[in-house]
Amino acid sequence: MTAETTEGLVCPRDHGALQAVEGELSCAAGHRFPLRRWAGGAFADFSDETTFDSNAALQRATYDDGQANRYSGQGQDDKARFMRDFVSRRVRGRVKAKEQLLLSAFRDLRLPPAPRLLEIGCNDGRYLFVASALSGGSGIGLDISAAAVQQALEARPRGDRNAFHVGQADRLPVGDGSVDCVLSFDVFEHLGQGGFEQAMREVARVLAPGGALLVYVVSQNDRFTLHETLRQISGGRVGVDDGEGHRWENFIHPDRFRAVAAEVGLSVARLRAYHGFWTLFAEYYLYNAPPAFAYRLLDLLDYPLWRFDHGNGFLAVARKESP
Repeated sequence: MTAETTEGLVCPRDHGALQAVEGELSCAAGHRFPLRRWAGGAFADFSDETTFDSNAALQRATYDDGQANRYSGQGQDDKARFMRDFVSRRVRGRVKAKEQLLLSAFRDLRLPPAPRLLEIGCNDGRYLFVASALSGGSGIGLDISAAAVQQALEARPRGDRNAFHVGQADRLPVGDGSVDCVLSFDVFEHLGQGGFEQAMREVARVLAPGGALLVYVVSQNDRFTLHETLRQISGGRVGVDDGEGHRWENFIHPDRFRAVAAEVGLSVARLRAYHGFWTLFAEYYLYNAPPAFAYRLLDLLDYPLWRFDHGNGFLAVARKESP
């Protein structure tokens, strides 16, 4: 394991420095974390199953399941080619709907040159690869699933400088104030309310002064959305967002996000609900077929909803204030 791969890592238990010795990382307190070689690279496993609650266990089981592998049957060259094309299209602005909202928000963050990035819940690394290409930075992708981290290493574009490790959102193996931007898309709603609070404390700890958190979260404030309408019409038989381990009680209300952010010392600079009625209809029931300009029109039709934070999800940007 190279120094570049371990750069920025600390023990997630006591935040002490780590040393690579005989196939593992260890800190002065004696905590040890196995290193595993994969696809020409290596990753550390910082997870501790003795600390898992039911939400963490469900997420690991969901994504470690072979059915979650996006590249089943593909060779490493095919995976890298797919990822290279995926990143290239997004760097060139070939996006629409929710992706357009996310990437536009990232471009507007005004990060420093070559920013230090961290993605919580990186899955196969695709959005960390995109963020690196857009910003000129690099960083660390963490996921609770070893299978997801392996996919990221297998699909990594040639020359990419990001590192990927198995880790938990509530115990980040990253040093205090060492990150300029934290990314996390469709992850916080899987943590449980207590896990969400602890993850936000960890984000505040690792962000450098002036650093930014960019998240997309499934929302509890889904009144008047397409899903809520379908639930009302069907008596709860359809319109239930329960795929991939979703549980409504774990979803985050926009006001709760604002409150928790303030508690941990982050200032919410932007919060924008999305997937109200028509945009959600186009993605779910028209299979994301409409062109980008059509989504812009549908988003205007959803304005009465997102203007008041109603949506199936929301994007938020929160910053750690400079001293």
